[in-house]
Amino acid sequence: MDQDRPPYWLGKGREVPAPAGVGVDYLRAAAAVTIPCPVQFVRLPANRLRLALQAGEVDYLPIEERAELPSGIVLPRDRSGALDRSRAIHTNIVVLVRAADQLPPGTVTPRYFQGRVMGVPYGAPYVDTLRGNGIQVDEGAIDLERNIGKLRLKRVDGVAVTVGAVDDMDKSIAARYGNEITRLRMPLLSSNIWLATNQQYYAAHRDEVEAMWTWMAAHQSDLIALLAKYSRQ
Repeated sequence: MDQDRPPYWLGKGREVPAPAGVGVDYLRAAAAVTIPCPVQFVRLPANRLRLALQAGEVDYLPIEERAELPSGIVLPRDRSGALDRSRAIHTNIVVLVRAADQLPPGTVTPRYFQGRVMGVPYGAPYVDTLRGNGIQVDEGAIDLERNIGKLRLKRVDGVAVTVGAVDDMDKSIAARYGNEITRLRMPLLSSNIWLATNQQYYAAHRDEVEAMWTWMAAHQSDLIALLAKYSRQ
């Protein structure tokens, strides 16, 4: 996407910066092994990403699990035809809160936020799930910095962030916000991210797509090393 999501996607606008972020580095590593051609990264507004994939303007797109997945895309399937979650990147939605609120370490995050307001990134796929669980959602911010601003102003009671392991962004958050912002120990929910393709690309390059999915399933631990690298930077 064309918005800053550190440490996963860095920078704003159409250009891919250097360093580009954990997500870009991870996909480059996967492509280097499985796709015998150069890889180009295209940055688009969040609401155009899925349309670009469906139209064939891009060939791959990381996409989070949701109740209703978009039509016209292809995801890994198991032998029974069901979505293959063993070939997904497993994620957690964690919540950042004001340290001054002094919430207990054992706070049950989904229960605590029932009736409270959660700031989420624009276009987050889990919005309907949160609302169904009785959580009020503010999805007007386009990046983490703006959501943290709302948290500081007490316009929201927490900020949702997608990570791999629950502590992936702790060092980054501490470096940016010091002791002012803290993470609740219990995640809000868990989810999955797949690398989707479109039907035309899959039909033409089935072996390469399947190889990409298989590589990602076997190298999820590589994300940990990349996150450590970006934390040091």
